[in-house]
Amino acid sequence: MNLYLQLVLRTNSTVAGRRESAMESTCAARAMEWSIQLEMGLRSTIPGVPVKAILEMESCLGQWTREPESGIAPYAMFGLVPGEDRVFANAILLRLADAFRRGDIETKLSVVKVFLSEQKHCDKKNNKQCKGLLSEGRVANHLELLKRVNSVFDNGDSKSKALALVLFGCWADFAKDNARIRYLILSSLVSPHDFEVRASLYATGCFCEISDDFASISVEMLFNIMNSSSVSLPVKLIAARVLAKCKSSYSVAHKAYKTGMELVLNSSDEDFLVAMLFSLSKLACILIPFTSYQVDFLFSFLNRERTSHVQETALRCLHFLFRRGLCEHPDNSSLIRGLFSIMEEPEISFAMQYKALRLFHKALLSIPPSSLHMELCQFVKPLTVVENASQYLASRKSCLAIRILADLCCRTKDRTDIDNVFCSSLPLHVISLIKDHIKLLLMPLLEGCKNDLTICQELQGLLKILLTIVERNPYLGSLVLDNIKVVIEYLVTVASTDCTVPSTVVAVNFKGEKQNSFILKLLRKIYRFLVVYLENLYIAGAINTEVLSKVNILAELVCQCSLIDCYTYTLYHLLLHSQPVCDGLVHENDEPHSASCLIKCTTFVNKVLTGTDGWNAYKVGAHAACQGEWLLATNIFRTLIGKVKSDSCCSWLKALFNYAHSEGKILLLSQPKQGTTSMELMETIKFPLISLDYKDDTCPRLAGNINACNYYDQLSQAHVAVCSSLKILEASVTSSLAFCFQRWFLSLRARVLENLVDMPKALREVSLNVDRNFNQVEIESSDKFQCLKSYQDITQISLQLFRLAEEFDLLRASFFGIDNESSAVLAAHGVSCSVLASAAAFGVSNIDQHSHRIFIGDKTTCNLQALTIQNLRRLILCVDHGTRTSLSLLLNYLAPNENYLSPRRSYRTWNIGYKDREVLNVCSYAVSGAVRLYDEKTAPQFTKNSLSLTSNTLIKWMHIHFRIPKYFFKVRYAS
Repeated sequence: MNLYLQLVLRTNSTVAGRRESAMESTCAARAMEWSIQLEMGLRSTIPGVPVKAILEMESCLGQWTREPESGIAPYAMFGLVPGEDRVFANAILLRLADAFRRGDIETKLSVVKVFLSEQKHCDKKNNKQCKGLLSEGRVANHLELLKRVNSVFDNGDSKSKALALVLFGCWADFAKDNARIRYLILSSLVSPHDFEVRASLYATGCFCEISDDFASISVEMLFNIMNSSSVSLPVKLIAARVLAKCKSSYSVAHKAYKTGMELVLNSSDEDFLVAMLFSLSKLACILIPFTSYQVDFLFSFLNRERTSHVQETALRCLHFLFRRGLCEHPDNSSLIRGLFSIMEEPEISFAMQYKALRLFHKALLSIPPSSLHMELCQFVKPLTVVENASQYLASRKSCLAIRILADLCCRTKDRTDIDNVFCSSLPLHVISLIKDHIKLLLMPLLEGCKNDLTICQELQGLLKILLTIVERNPYLGSLVLDNIKVVIEYLVTVASTDCTVPSTVVAVNFKGEKQNSFILKLLRKIYRFLVVYLENLYIAGAINTEVLSKVNILAELVCQCSLIDCYTYTLYHLLLHSQPVCDGLVHENDEPHSASCLIKCTTFVNKVLTGTDGWNAYKVGAHAACQGEWLLATNIFRTLIGKVKSDSCCSWLKALFNYAHSEGKILLLSQPKQGTTSMELMETIKFPLISLDYKDDTCPRLAGNINACNYYDQLSQAHVAVCSSLKILEASVTSSLAFCFQRWFLSLRARVLENLVDMPKALREVSLNVDRNFNQVEIESSDKFQCLKSYQDITQISLQLFRLAEEFDLLRASFFGIDNESSAVLAAHGVSCSVLASAAAFGVSNIDQHSHRIFIGDKTTCNLQALTIQNLRRLILCVDHGTRTSLSLLLNYLAPNENYLSPRRSYRTWNIGYKDREVLNVCSYAVSGAVRLYDEKTAPQFTKNSLSLTSNTLIKWMHIHFRIPKYFFKVRYAS
């Protein structure tokens, strides 16, 4: 029955996908059960059962070690007496020790295997800090354990003694101070039996890691073993590896290093030399002053007189030191020259070349850019390596060499004292190499000869290298797109049914399902690359019309492929017609462009909504919502509502539809030309139009209609739709944790729209009274009262928006697993609230100063001015340099004697992404406009112009394509 309940609880989920699992017992609660099972197994007379029972303890003890010690609460939860788990743990250990003492050799081996597994786990966690089940503090009766195993050592044969020594090593944490055990281990080092010596060497290594005095004695005995001609080579190799464990203190490690160096210099055996090089390198990690000496020492083994085995070992040891960051000094020129001499040897193996190239990469990264004083001709040599390696398909060496060249051109970018021709041509050469290498990777896969997963990973690595190059060399952005276009054209040409068909053909037929699947994977990876690529260019300020036009061409090239799925088409179609891209493109003839987009969009949406795969349609709708394409998302979610049969799914889709419908209304309101066309389209063919295909950049009717009733009605309906979405989610949840993020976000967005509904009307009332005052028109008492009320409404709206900005900041900080893009979307929402709050407060904060016949009150004016300053201080964290300069001027006007440029520590930095740059554009407009008003300040018109700036900022704010966080669609959470 308990098992059935656990299965039911584990598979149950809430409407939001919430998973609940039965509470699993801790190891402490199961200790008695394990102890009884072990006892029953050991008492069994059936052959093999005792050994099986012992081996089952391996996983139990491993799980117990990984689990932290229980506190008072777990004891009470499972009805345990404090300390009960330790009693049963010691009972299990004693039963295993008794089995080792009484059992045959097979039983002894199984017991040793259990404890060896436990010891390996502690080694991974750093033996000194391991608080596992065998730590000294958790084994109360360690003397009894040692007594039982000691009796086996005293009375057993050589094999039994060896196994006992191994157990002593596993129990080093509580046996290290036992004089009897220490003596047995050290005396066994000189045993005539090799397997007994090997076991004692294992125990010696375990003791040396945690005991200084034992390690100091062991170093001398290890020297005698390795220096003796009567000891076999396998034993010497084990002793060499044990020497690396003598590092419990600096003095012990120094003694071991000197001993090992002496042995290396006096030995000619290659296998022993290899083992000692590894041990000396590990000891050098403890002896920081000896690191450079160890590097030079290892470098001496890279000469041609040494065998390839020794050279490879030296390379691995050098890589080990560089990986730990112990060789970061500027003078690595001799090492680099030595590495190139190895790579140029004709008889060197491919593996050796790769190791040398990998080490060269580490050495290059360890040199500060300011210290790259070597002749750059030394760095030209990797070019030959890359070009030679390019003939090997999917070569690791080739990818690594390309990465090295990319790092080199990035690190030498700012140097003015080096060969400018080389520096300028290297990035171009690397980009060309990447393009050629991608084509080489694609060819065997398209022929069905390669694993697509491996090649996709390599392609992703090459695309990351391209991003690195563009990040440091933004002027190469257009060239990178040209090369990506060549790759896509090559892919389409090779994959087409007839390879003679040119790449410009609209409809391309791909060969086979497998090829088509891979092409979709590649196209999605390239899409993610383009998104990050545009983001980097935006941060660098390198986005121009040429770059955006090439993004447009690339997206159209992908969209022309007739056999790609709807989701991939959506990615590129929305990238092609997204707001930032369209802002940078100038169409020579808008009407043909609009008609063409109408046909494409109609066909595409029909394909999405009439398809049988509802999941792909849902993904398309979700992606459209994340990109702010609300008309497309609205119609997809509306259609899917009628297709689903689950009540929970239906509720979720209805919530999405209502929210998308709300944002779509605002979108149509802010773009009346597009809105008319879209509504006609929806009435005729019942399909949406992608939002910016009919964008009217001027929108002349928008400013004139901002105070119209239709404006108020549409905003009110949008607010009602968001509230409906929130109510649907709240009605469908069965737990306070379900849809937590979604409900919080919708609540904030509803409050934003609520304030937005009242803002135009309040601005209109204040503006009318200011105009009357400016024209010397007598104002009636009722009008004065209405003006004062509207003034207070704007004050409250500004305050509410400021608080909403803080809540958006709190929302993105409250969910640990939120992705970067969702965080950027929430930041855009928060900044937009802060901008609008500042504009509203600024518009009315100066009324009392210049409109003496409209009494507001000094206290309210001061509060508004303080609120404006608070909002501006928040914005300092996210704007660009130019806007930050304007902010500093504006703050100086508002509070000349205070330093507001240091934002509060409680404010979180807002990283606004490329897709949400419209928010920063509105911020820049509002701040620069306010500064201009102060510069051209004329008392009679200042208030009127301030209100006009607020209204214009609101108009531009309505143009922002607000997106929904991708995290919004993450409806499941870990229990």
